[in-house]
Order: sequence, then C-alpha cells, then structure tokens
Amino acid sequence: MRPQLPLKLISSIALISTLSLMSGIPLLQASAAPARSTTELLDYAYPKSLSWRVRRDLARRVGIPANNLRVMEAQRQTWRDACLELAAPDELCAQQLVEGWRIVVAHGQQTWTYHTDANGRSMRLESADRAVTLPRNVVFRSQSSGGFAGQSYETVLFTDGRVQQKLTFVGGKNAPVRSWRVSPERVRAFQQLLDREQFQTFNQKTFPATPGAADFFVVRLTSPNSSVEYADIEQEKLPRSLKTVIQAWDSLR
Repeated sequence: MRPQLPLKLISSIALISTLSLMSGIPLLQASAAPARSTTELLDYAYPKSLSWRVRRDLARRVGIPANNLRVMEAQRQTWRDACLELAAPDELCAQQLVEGWRIVVAHGQQTWTYHTDANGRSMRLESADRAVTLPRNVVFRSQSSGGFAGQSYETVLFTDGRVQQKLTFVGGKNAPVRSWRVSPERVRAFQQLLDREQFQTFNQKTFPATPGAADFFVVRLTSPNSSVEYADIEQEKLPRSLKTVIQAWDSLR
C-alpha cells in the first residue's frame, strides 16, 4: 500500500496551485538568460574585423580579455602623416594623408584611444603620458571630426591674436582657410581664464558619447600643457569649469 500524503500537505499544494493559476505565475520559472553585451559601432562603414584587431592588441597590453573590452566610438579620420599623428619622440614620419579611424575602447569607466589606418594593419595607442605639444606661438587649438559627412575642423589661436580655421573633407580635400583676428586683450583674458578654470586638471581626460549615439563630433581641445576630448552631444554634461572654457573659446570664433 502506498503511503498517503497528510491532508494538510495536500491542502497546501492545492492552495498554491490555485494561486499560481489566478496570478499567471508558474510554480517553477526559469531564470532569464543574461543579456549579451554588444559592441556599438558608430559609423556604418566601420569594419568589424578592425574591432577585433584593436581589442586584441589592447588585451595584450593591459591584460584584460578582449571579450571584456567594448568599442565605444569609431569615427572616420584623415591622419596627416604616416605615424597617424602619434609619432614617438624624434621619430620621422612621412607627410602624407592616411585614411583611417579614431577608435575609443572601454572597460568600465576606463577608456583607451587608438589611431588606425583603414583596415587596422597600422595602429597606434595614445599614451596617457604622451606630452602635449603645440608650437610656441599657439595659445589654443580645437580639432573636431565626425558626423555623417565625416568632416574635420581645426581652429588655432595664435599669440598675436590671429585665428585660423581649416575644414577638411573626406578624402583629404581642404576648403579655403578662414582667418580673422582678436585683440591682444581678449587673448590675455582667455589665457587667464584657462588658468582660473584650471584647464590643466582635465589633461588626457575623455568624455565619450553615450553608447548608441550617432551623428556627433569628437572635439579635442589643446593648450600648451593640456589636452581633453569630448563628444559634442554630451557638452551639457561636462564639468562646469570645462564648459566655461568651451563657451569662452566659442566666443572667440
């Protein structure tokens, strides 16, 4: 004879089954599968093979598995020399235009920036301690690139008050250089503002775009001793003092 279940146990099972049917919640529910991480490719023409090459190179350098690294930004870039504008000290670089990519790789809150050619056969990693170099007669420089059109801009303020802006199209063609002047007083006021807002504290920092964002420019601001990068669509989220510098710079342009 089979042992019979106690009456209280049978009643409890029946009650639980009834509540399950009324609520629509099954007695046993499989746990949801973990979401798979995806790589955000911010340019439709970005070659997927390049993502793996960059992540594999960085994994070898920093000891983080390549699968744990994510490409946050991939922007077309026309580099102005064969060293992809990341020449080592005393390195001689052929002066030629190189079509390629500027790629930002992330792991948590840490980011690394690569310069590559079109297919990743040549790539260079920006060093965190890479010295900021500007000609002695330059006070400030902004460089921006990106957008669906792939254009790049460079604006330079010289110590004598001259301002020059160069527009480069995809393929390396340049528009006529725009030039204008600002007064010596405004140049000095801008230099004082850089000191007052402690622009040097942002040296080598990057403020990337939100993953999935598109059609934005990556802007690099450079003073004689500091350089910072940010995505223009994230400007309102930047630190107050950095926004003050950007607003003052825009007023000179």
